[in-house]
Amino acid sequence: MTEDLDKQHAIERQKTLRAGLWLVALLLVLGALFFAYRFVTAPVRMAQDTTESAVETVSETATKVLSVRHVEVASGRRFSRLADKAHAVLITHPVSAPDGMGERTFRAANLRGAQDKVCTFSLDFGAGPVEVFAASDNDGFATNRAMAGEAERQVRLVFVSEAGSLGLNAQTDADGWALLWRRRNAASKPLDDATAAKRAMDALAEAANVCGPDKPGNP
Repeated sequence: MTEDLDKQHAIERQKTLRAGLWLVALLLVLGALFFAYRFVTAPVRMAQDTTESAVETVSETATKVLSVRHVEVASGRRFSRLADKAHAVLITHPVSAPDGMGERTFRAANLRGAQDKVCTFSLDFGAGPVEVFAASDNDGFATNRAMAGEAERQVRLVFVSEAGSLGLNAQTDADGWALLWRRRNAASKPLDDATAAKRAMDALAEAANVCGPDKPGNP
């Protein structure tokens, strides 16, 4: 009887040992398969990580650029109303050919997409008359409208005086109208936000009055 029990116990131990060995073997196989999978898919994961990193970098860079160019406008509602009116008349402004190569170059550099619908007028901010060029981005407006219905809008303003020129862009975004420095002016920020916003709103108000068909801002 005792011998039978010893045999039974020995059989059970062998079964347990074999089961343990099978479990270890299975874990080793699964581990090998996992490492093989990681090795094979490493290039794909590296490419995905690189792509995600690049997208994040581009997004962060774009955000930083916009934050640098952004001009804080205290009177947001008034600014939006003026921008709406100015854009509405600027897209109907008559076409005028540039007067020579100098003006053609100026328009290409400062009033991109205007389709030669450029309105000019003068403003005095306290230090003598400043020539103002105003135009909407008609190319972008038409393209966006054709593709997405309600198009983004943009009004480019360029102020030219003896001291030089500076540019501001009023443009729509997800939250409505925003005011941005032209890229070449953003790094130096020649005016504080309050002054820049005031000059932009004065120019937008004047554009709404003098630009468009049969208005004094025509050539």
